[in-house]
Amino acid sequence: MGRVGETIHTINTTVRTFLMVCVAGILGSAGYVTYDMFDAERRKLAETESALATAQVELENAGVEIAEQAKTITRMETALQLLKVDQRLARLEVLSQQPQLASEMVSTTVRFTELSPEGNPIGKPKVFTIDGDVVYIDNWVVKFEDKFVESADIARGTSLTLFRRVFGEHQTPSDGFVIDEVGSMPQAYLRGGEPNEFEQEIWSKFWEFANDRKLAAEKGIRAAHGEAVSVKTEAGKSYLIELRASGGLSIYPEDRPVDALGEKS
Repeated sequence: MGRVGETIHTINTTVRTFLMVCVAGILGSAGYVTYDMFDAERRKLAETESALATAQVELENAGVEIAEQAKTITRMETALQLLKVDQRLARLEVLSQQPQLASEMVSTTVRFTELSPEGNPIGKPKVFTIDGDVVYIDNWVVKFEDKFVESADIARGTSLTLFRRVFGEHQTPSDGFVIDEVGSMPQAYLRGGEPNEFEQEIWSKFWEFANDRKLAAEKGIRAAHGEAVSVKTEAGKSYLIELRASGGLSIYPEDRPVDALGEKS
């Protein structure tokens, strides 16, 4: 009986030990699985955070690039407008044409009115009587480097002009009538009633810039020279004088005649 009891005790001990080993194995396996799942989630979270950070950087870079592209497009659009748009500068109205008694020529009386970019009169109109029916308007023109026009530079984004004198075909330029005094500031370029220092320097040193390419380059000037436009006028007609932003004067008739008193009909 004693030996049977010892045998049963041994069996029970063995069974308990086996059960404990099984339980320990199960717990160990469960712990490993739990740790592995946690580690996998941790790695996945880290990967997600890394991908998010990368995406954020790419988004920021894309935002900067888009902003720069938008600025470039804006500059190009503005430059394109400047290159295409003609700035209205002045109106020449033919008030009358009368034959000269001592010759077969005619005397032409014109009224010159400087205009704003919107086409509104600037300052007091000037009336001149010239010999002949072909009227010449002599100008000083300053053209800037293309990069300033293309970038729509505020001070140098468009060519500038100074109306020097008006004369007829039977007169010499020196016998013509002065429109803008040398060294004066054209009214079209007076901003807020005050001369612009840059433009004032341009006109006061015009011939220096015209004869010194290095000095002109320092101001971004591509060319400074005289330029005249002319037209064979007809009594009662009105003509517009324009300067394109990239350079070049033009004169052409308007579809708005004037009467002998110079009043628009």
